[in-house]
Amino acid sequence: MVMRAMRAGIKPIMWIVVAAFVGTIIFAWGMQFTSRQVARGIVGKVNGVELKLDDYSMLYQNALAQEQDQKKEVTDEDASRLRDDVFNQMVGSTLLRQVTDKVGLRISSRELAEHLRRFPPQEIRSIEYFQTNGQFDYSKYLQAYQNPDPQLWLQLEALVRPRLLQQKLYEYVTSGIVVDDAEVRELYDAATEKVRVRYILAPSQAFMDSAGTIDSAAIAQYYRDRQELFRHGERAQVAYVFFDKKPSAVDSAEVQREAAELSRRARGGEDFAVLARQYSEDAATPDGDLGWFGHGAMVRQFEQAAFAMDSGQVSEPVLSRFGCHVIKVMGRRGIGDSVEVRASHILLKIAASSGTLSDLRLQAEQLAEDAKSEEFDSLVTRRGLRLRKSGMFERGQDIAGIGSNPAITEFTFNNKPGTVSTVFETPANYTIVRVAQRDIAGVAPLSEVTGRIQSRLRGEAAQQRAYESLAGVVDQLAAGLSFADAASRLGRTVDSTAPFGRFDPVDPFSDDPAFHGTAFALARSGKSVSPAAKVGRGAVVMQLIEHVAPDPQKYADKRDSLMTATMQGRQQMVFNNWFAQLKRDADIKDYRYQIPGEY
Repeated sequence: MVMRAMRAGIKPIMWIVVAAFVGTIIFAWGMQFTSRQVARGIVGKVNGVELKLDDYSMLYQNALAQEQDQKKEVTDEDASRLRDDVFNQMVGSTLLRQVTDKVGLRISSRELAEHLRRFPPQEIRSIEYFQTNGQFDYSKYLQAYQNPDPQLWLQLEALVRPRLLQQKLYEYVTSGIVVDDAEVRELYDAATEKVRVRYILAPSQAFMDSAGTIDSAAIAQYYRDRQELFRHGERAQVAYVFFDKKPSAVDSAEVQREAAELSRRARGGEDFAVLARQYSEDAATPDGDLGWFGHGAMVRQFEQAAFAMDSGQVSEPVLSRFGCHVIKVMGRRGIGDSVEVRASHILLKIAASSGTLSDLRLQAEQLAEDAKSEEFDSLVTRRGLRLRKSGMFERGQDIAGIGSNPAITEFTFNNKPGTVSTVFETPANYTIVRVAQRDIAGVAPLSEVTGRIQSRLRGEAAQQRAYESLAGVVDQLAAGLSFADAASRLGRTVDSTAPFGRFDPVDPFSDDPAFHGTAFALARSGKSVSPAAKVGRGAVVMQLIEHVAPDPQKYADKRDSLMTATMQGRQQMVFNNWFAQLKRDADIKDYRYQIPGEY
């Protein structure tokens, strides 16, 4: 009986074992794929190690079940995110396991047994058998530990061993990290020091017209001197066609027919609120009641219909951008421009029907099939479709016009220019792409970046003019001119900030390091006015209003805990950077693209 209760309790944690090595790290990976691999039951590879389709499917179904327990509805976007999370977990687990094997990290049976004795896993703590009055009872756990059920403890070992191995790897990677008192004190000061300033801003934008044009020689020199600014990774461009999932005229007519029937029933005496609860698709108003509203509160078509009716009347179907409405006016009040109406409505949204979507899908599939034997661009033109082109993009970047779509990205980077895809489905459309261009990693040509360089140089010239416009202000202020008068002479205004720290955003400068650096340098200078300084928005002169210095005694009181927190933060940063490099160096292939309905 005891063992049966324990086994029943352990079942919910079983699926975790498969991916237990991952911890909390989720990554976005580069991908490649072939249909042959998916047919063999493989969803990916990590440095040649296969990721099994069965494992992926099991983990995804468990993740989906958990999501459904937490949310009323799991959207297509939720499902896509879960699929990516599961795949990335499998990739992360495999990468970490490869590293621990390579460096020879192991968890001995004695280490594992001692850890299980001292630190019962949280999954065990939640099992009712190990609780007393709803609280975990260590004595019950210890009794089970000393008289182990083999099946239970094999499961626990499979759950805990990867966690301990990951912790050992974490310690291995971060073992050489140290922090000293000076570093911690500097971080404390940065977090607690505050300043408040008033300032005169000369915005660069005001000087753009006087910045003039930039000659080609200056552009070329800038390009030669700053090659690293224009370096890019492997890039590509696609041409694409959308088949938008828009409702057809037949879909719209069918919804209007349904709305007309609901209008007839309401006019025949059926309770409008009951009809709204049964049929309306406006989740914000379950019974349809919109309350009182005046002119301008509703979309034009709705407003015109509502204000044209008397109290108690029910409208014919009214079309708006939200769908098809049946409106009932519940009351009117006021006169002239102050008239208000109280109304209820039944909203039927107009969406593409399954038949419409099926037709669109068939059109897209036919286009993709015909493109195997005909030139894609000409084929698109003959069928009256719109061919669009993205800009150049790298892996991990959004595709202009398409957005983030891992499937399209990976198809593009794994096929030659001219290759036409099968049909990709997104929540908004069916998409077919042609690989238009591939470009190896390197430096963008001058012709491609001339516009960017010209804009940057004009911005720098305008900023210099803004800076020069403030050059004489400091001397004027030193001679006794007030800050307000100095601003007035320049045709500028005086603005001030609330108290802010070194990491706090300041409107309208956000977290501009030049603005913050000038303010805190002024606070420590012993002066009341800063020299003119270039900042992201142009140039400023500041006057110190208030300075709250760090408190040495408070630092002394918190020093030990701050040292610990700083060490932990540094370790986490080093480990994350190490793992990011591990990811970049890995050969990761994703074959999920070939699974029907996966994207």
